[in-house]
Amino acid sequence: MLVKVAVIDVGYNSMKMMKYRVEPDGSSKSYGQLGFMAMLGEGLEHTGRLGVDPMSRAINAIKLCKETVALEGIDHILLIGTSPVREAANREEFLQRIKEETGLSMRVLTGNEEAMYGFLGSARSVGAPTALFFDLGGGSLEITYAERSKVKRILSLPLGALKLTSLFADKDGKINRKDRGKLSKRILQLLPSRRELGLEKDTVLVGTGGTVRAMARFEQDADDYPFNKIHNYDIEYDSVQKMSREFLRMKADELGKIEAIGEDRSSTIAAGALVVRLLMEQLGFERVTVSTHGVRDGILTEYLAKGEQPPNALAQKEEIEKLLAPPPVASRLAGSTELVEHLVGRGVFDARQGSILLTAAGKGRGADCAEADADALFWILMSEDLPLSHEDQLFMAMSLVRARRPRTANWLMWKYGHYMSREDSKMVRKMGACMRLMEILNLSPARLRLTYSGGIRINVVEDSGRFPFGLARSAADALSAAIKRPVTIMANQQREKRAESVKARS
Repeated sequence: MLVKVAVIDVGYNSMKMMKYRVEPDGSSKSYGQLGFMAMLGEGLEHTGRLGVDPMSRAINAIKLCKETVALEGIDHILLIGTSPVREAANREEFLQRIKEETGLSMRVLTGNEEAMYGFLGSARSVGAPTALFFDLGGGSLEITYAERSKVKRILSLPLGALKLTSLFADKDGKINRKDRGKLSKRILQLLPSRRELGLEKDTVLVGTGGTVRAMARFEQDADDYPFNKIHNYDIEYDSVQKMSREFLRMKADELGKIEAIGEDRSSTIAAGALVVRLLMEQLGFERVTVSTHGVRDGILTEYLAKGEQPPNALAQKEEIEKLLAPPPVASRLAGSTELVEHLVGRGVFDARQGSILLTAAGKGRGADCAEADADALFWILMSEDLPLSHEDQLFMAMSLVRARRPRTANWLMWKYGHYMSREDSKMVRKMGACMRLMEILNLSPARLRLTYSGGIRINVVEDSGRFPFGLARSAADALSAAIKRPVTIMANQQREKRAESVKARS
């Protein structure tokens, strides 16, 4: 049964509700969000308490979320609070007001929990087993370092963009030259060194949060980037440095006129970009990969595995690592998985192309993809947040479209082919042929056995008379021509012999 879940995250500056659709097989996908600049942390840095007006703004926003939940028939609400709530001296007063006025109980995350859930939400969608994940919010900077998906270090630092802005910016939201030096010194004093974190050489830097997303959009707008997509987008250090210097020179009202930044983030983007820049300098990273997934996705993952947690629950590192384990391969994809493993093992495709093929096998079977025409399929696939680079995602989308409609694929190649190398363009044809056979194998309930002896041999062991031999053999011939190796489809020889014996006796 399909279930809808909403996760509401009350932060220092903004509050967001992410809506998820959970399919009967346990897979989930966000289908919309609601955001408010509640600015709950306003004044907290100076008073240590949540103000009356900020609390009222946040509670009113939660009420609007509840109305949306009721209107859209959402089944469950998970309400979490982060740095402003855990830091406030009057935290219990705020939690009591939420309970009385909305009927909801808020779970307040510790700094380490916020870092771990952010890591859990990002890691699955990025595909970097050894990475330094950071989540830059309004009140704090959470850092999680993982080696081969095992958490090694967790830090929560008071380096949120709004918190730093309130300390170092003037009334116009501008940080003058003198205060920039003080701000930089404070940031560098609190940031760890690469040696303190024990980072491996192949560590990837992954960033999430409003500041990082705005920086990605700003660069994409400047470069006229062809895709409306920032998840898994890479920003080079030189670009981060340039943006940081530019934002520091501008006033908040000037920044607010830039579409990628907007009025809501205009007052905090300069301090936030400086944190990202100094983090990259301090730790020696040449680029940062942007993730649009984080704490809310991590909370959802835990809910789907363990149910709703009580407000006083404390997440453990070992439990988070268990939740990160990839789901088992669906039995309906076993034939595709084995086929790809054979082709990669024989050097027909490399490991990167094999990963793209397996991702396509899972995504192509989704209801929205299975029923889409070729044009819609391309955009559905490109809008997905997948653990692939944008180039590989383009590669996958073109190949799957080619598997279904070669003419549309030719048009897409004409439009987007310059983003791929000549060899990649040739490989699209091979992968398209492979994906066509994979789709047929995935749709059939038959049990298969694959062997290799000079070529791929697919033996249909049990099919209950339903295996589409004609379609499969046609697809196998096309793949054989593309990869220049034999690919054959055969019925179970013992079954054929039994059939012949029965025929002879009759």
